Amino acid sequence: RDAVHALRGYAEIPLPVFVDSFLTVAAAAAGLRQKIFMPPACVFHQFHPQGIMPQRVAETITDQVIEDFIRNVTTMLRDQEPLILNGPDWGYGDMTFREELV
Repeated sequence: RDAVHALRGYAEIPLPVFVDSFLTVAAAAAGLRQKIFMPPACVFHQFHPQGIMPQRVAETITDQVIEDFIRNVTTMLRDQEPLILNGPDWGYGDMTFREELV
């Protein structure tokens, strides 16, 4: 949790392409390392239909988007410094929500 907060989570960008890869590279650039857990430990991935996203990406993504991504991840890995795209109010940080203990 602390690591995700330090990296300010997934990049909140208009067209969410490469956000998984971007966060993975940012984590590596920040010095975080993968941990592999052996069974019986497991991870669940919630199923979510892709809908029109692959089509939207294919229609919207440009060579410039790809070049920017490659330049940014190359820079992060070379400099060993994550590129933080979200501001301090990321993830609804500027909002207050009611909490309930159950």
